Amino acid sequence: MAVVASFPGARAARRSRAAFIPVYWHLLSLDAPTVAVLWAWSLARAAGVEASVATLAVLGIGTWLIYIADRLLDGRSPERKNELRERHFFHLRHTRTMLIAAGSACVPLLLLIAVMPAVARREDAWIFAVVLAYSAAVHQRFVRIRFPRELAVGLVFACACAVPGWSGSGGLRGQLVTLTVVFAALCFLNCTAIHAWEHPHDRRRWSRVSLMAGCIAVAAMAVIGTMRTLEGVRVAISIAASALLLLALDRDHRRALKKHPDAMISPFTLRILADAALLTPTLLLWTWKW
Repeated sequence: MAVVASFPGARAARRSRAAFIPVYWHLLSLDAPTVAVLWAWSLARAAGVEASVATLAVLGIGTWLIYIADRLLDGRSPERKNELRERHFFHLRHTRTMLIAAGSACVPLLLLIAVMPAVARREDAWIFAVVLAYSAAVHQRFVRIRFPRELAVGLVFACACAVPGWSGSGGLRGQLVTLTVVFAALCFLNCTAIHAWEHPHDRRRWSRVSLMAGCIAVAAMAVIGTMRTLEGVRVAISIAASALLLLALDRDHRRALKKHPDAMISPFTLRILADAALLTPTLLLWTWKW
């Protein structure tokens, strides 16, 4: 498969040490688990809960396994051959290695599931069941889904990140629900922006990105007044900051596409930057009370 051997992003990473880490952070499917664990910890703090290490580890490993499976299945689907990107080619080229790594990760995952809080285990099981059902519907095509894939991914991802906070004994569940709703909108925006940048001819979704980003940033700032704790305010600010970063990326990309196509950032790089834009809680880590 000649196309599988082509990795523009990977070749660029070998030429530039500065690009090596972010490129392989994406190609190895480590971006989604990083974002999931970071936001799960932040949302738990906003809910007045100390998330257990086991719960966060299960979320991180489980997210990684789901993304590996999704990219391998997408890469082997004849119907999606025209939509494959570097991440799919990478997983196809290293299928055996990725499967061995995934199989090895299942051992600590099962051990962590056994020791994690029972409430979190039950709620994670429900979310995992939803993910399996949705993945089967998408990849097996036995049901025609009209629900936007980006919206489904955003909702499930946000709910999974909220589990550590929801399953705890904190008394700020209302605050957690509010933040999770806005965070789900941010995840939806992230997926929509990536799709628009990778499919520039899809004008319908392309035109929505900046508007969505602005609305989410405004909504995140608006909910600050409803937050009962400083931790909740920090999470709301992080959501607003991520939305504004995605807005800036989209506007710069549009401007370059119209005026300077040769200087335009590649969809591969934009894909990495879109996930990096969700790392805003790290900027506020020093303000948290450990």
